[in-house]
This record gives sequence, C-alpha cells and structure tokens, in this order.
Amino acid sequence: MQSSEKPATAGARLKASPREGPFPFKLQYAERYKELHRTLFWLLLISVSTNTAPITILPCCPNRFYRLVHLSWMILWYGSFILGSYWEFVLVTTQRVSLDRYLYAIESAIYVVHIFSIMLLTWQCRNWAPKLMTNIVRSDLDRAYTIDCGRTKGFIRLQLFLVGIFACLAIFFNIWTQNCVVYRSILSINSYAMPNIISSISFVQYYLLLQGIAWRQRQLTENLERELTHLHSPRISEVQKIRMHHADLIDFTKVVNRTFQYSILLLFVGCFLNFNLVLFLVYQGIENPSMADFAKWVCMLLWLAMHVGKVCSILHFNQSIQNEHSRCLTLLSRVSCARKDLQDTITHFIVQMRTNVRQHVVCGVINLDLKFLTTLLVASADFFIFLLQYDVTYEALSKSVQGNVTRYK
Repeated sequence: MQSSEKPATAGARLKASPREGPFPFKLQYAERYKELHRTLFWLLLISVSTNTAPITILPCCPNRFYRLVHLSWMILWYGSFILGSYWEFVLVTTQRVSLDRYLYAIESAIYVVHIFSIMLLTWQCRNWAPKLMTNIVRSDLDRAYTIDCGRTKGFIRLQLFLVGIFACLAIFFNIWTQNCVVYRSILSINSYAMPNIISSISFVQYYLLLQGIAWRQRQLTENLERELTHLHSPRISEVQKIRMHHADLIDFTKVVNRTFQYSILLLFVGCFLNFNLVLFLVYQGIENPSMADFAKWVCMLLWLAMHVGKVCSILHFNQSIQNEHSRCLTLLSRVSCARKDLQDTITHFIVQMRTNVRQHVVCGVINLDLKFLTTLLVASADFFIFLLQYDVTYEALSKSVQGNVTRYK
C-alpha cells in the first residue's frame, strides 16, 4: 500500500536552498526547525502514541531502540484490536437481525483493514518522515515563507478539539446504548469508536499538510501579484522562481494525496456504509417507533455528523488548494505586457497551471473536490433503495415461511 513516490522525495523537490551555506543560513535553519517542532509537538506526540506517525519524527527518538519499542507497541495494540473485533462479532454482531448483522460485520472488517493500512504506512515512513520535516524547513527558507505559529497551532487545536469531542461523545453513547453492560461497551468502543478516533487523528496530519500547501500557494500568488502589478519593471527571474515554486507545490500535493490514497479510499467506503446503515436504522425507527430510543437516536446523529464531517473535510481542504490554483491562473490571464521575454514566461506559467497532473485524484478514480459530494449522494440514494428493497423482501419471505410452518403444524 505504498505510494509511488515518497513524501520525502516530494519534500526534496520543493527546491530547498543549498545544503552547504554560510553560517547565518545554518543558524536560521536550526531555529526554524526547532520552531516547527515546537509548533507541531502535541500533534506529533499524540500521533506517535496512537500509531499514526513514526516515533522517528520526534527529535529525541532517532535510534533503533525507539523504533523497536514503537513497533512492539503497534503489534500489541493491533493484536488487541483484532481480538476485540473478533469477540464483538461473535458475542454482539451475530445476535443482530439479518441485514444489520451483515452491515455491521462489513463495517467492522473495513475498520480492521483501514487501521492496518494506517499502521503499515506509519512503519514505512519511519525513515523519510524526518527528512520531510527538514525539506519543508529548507524550502520555506528558500521562498522566504515564515510559518505563522499562532495560526498553525490554532488549526491543530481546532482539529484535535473536534476529535476529542467526538471521542468523548462516542465513548459515552456507546456505554449508554449498551445499557452500561461492561463487556458489550468495551467491545463496541474497540470495534467502532476507536478505529474512527485513530483515523481522525491520522487525517489531522493530512489536513495540516493540505492547509499548509494552500497557505504557501496564497503567499506565492500574492508575491506574483506584487511583482506583476505593483512594480514598473517585473523581474523575469522572480516570476520564474515563483513558477517553479508553484510547480513544486503541485507535485507535493500529488504525492501527499497518493500517500494517503488507500486510507482515503477505505475511509470513504467505511463512511459510505456507516452513513447508509445509520439512515436505514433511522428509517426503521420512524417506521417502528418502538424499536428506537433516545440514546440510539442521538448516537446515530453523532455518527452521521462524524462521517459527513470527515468526507467534507477531505474534499474541502483539496478544494481550497484548487481555489488558490484558480486564483493564480486568473491573475496570470489578466496580465498583458509589451515585453516579449516576460510575455513568454507568463505564457509558459499559464500552460503549466492549466496542465492537469491529476494531483487531486486518488486510486485513479476519485477526484477530490466538492463536486464529488454529488456522486456520493447519488450512490448513497441507490444503495439506500437497495437496502429498503432487501428489507421488504426479507420481511415478506420471513412471514411466508412462518405462515407455511404454522399451516403444516
């Protein structure tokens, strides 16, 4: 499940400054590197603890001993998760009615595969994750981009706060809907709540990378606008430099999406199934009010909000990058100049921006923009109709079989 190009490679392609430089550059680089780690400290620490980031990304844990400790923790945690999911299937899921049993079993299986893909990616990136941090700092120095620590920390706090709120509510309602039966509550939290918490933490890193790309693209567009409209004689070298930085950010976006593509696909499939399962349970609750209670209704609303939020967040952050891309292209299209050399550079820039390198396409079929929501809604409607037909057919067959049995008795 490894992407075709590693993010460390992409980081290197951000046109970092020369590695051998004067002492002031090295000093500035060291300060920026420490500042970046301080900004991301809590996110990195939580990610390492939940096995969604390698321990080597922490500056104090670079050697092999820490890798082995982290690997042991990953194996122990995943083994416990598999065991808990198995017993949840045996003791709880098999006791459900026919259609619910199948849907819950499929959803649990998807979570098992999704968590495995996250941990596999975590282990694969143990070597290039620290290099990625290094290359990001160097490229930011090269383009004179200063990380807004307050804005970045605020973004991380908001995302972790939302994950924390969901975790607390999910655990609380799992216990409530299981009538405080200890073993059923623990198994339900392990099989359904915990995988979503883990994947949410993993995707906070993804959101931060995409938001960081959008912020950098915005600054490049502002620099380009200043160069083309506010200066009497735009410098071709600066325009070329901005063009190259834009190309590198596009390539980096493509690599980030390809790195997370399997996780995104499994998330979409899991959210799609759970979303339709919840809709189906809502339909059953409306049709038979005696089957529903307040705790289950609130729990279903929580899961609906969580799944819709995940899908919309992935599409939103990809869309924000595309919006910045369109803004830059609009700026270039409005520019007219008499100098042939500058016009050729701008034309080349426009051709580059209009070339579709499929940086927002994952698994070759999913285009990550807000238009994809329409596709999901259509597919969800079709699947929900299938569930209704299956439920009606199953109920009719059950009554027919019961009637035949009663008659022959």
